[in-house]
Amino acid sequence: MDKIKDYFNQGISFLKESWTELSKVHFSSPKDTLRATVVVVVVTLLMATWLGVIDFFATRIVRQLLS
Repeated sequence: MDKIKDYFNQGISFLKESWTELSKVHFSSPKDTLRATVVVVVVTLLMATWLGVIDFFATRIVRQLLS
């Protein structure tokens, strides 16, 4: 029976500590989240374009060297 009480007390303690930590969390505003998302999408598209151009020219150079 003592073991069950210990598990119950540990569970209650965990929930209290979790709630305390959750109250410290700062959630971004929707505006900030949208801005960050736009930055990530733009940078990803720029990098994809850059890598595509590099790949295109590297492929042409290798084909010229092998033919």
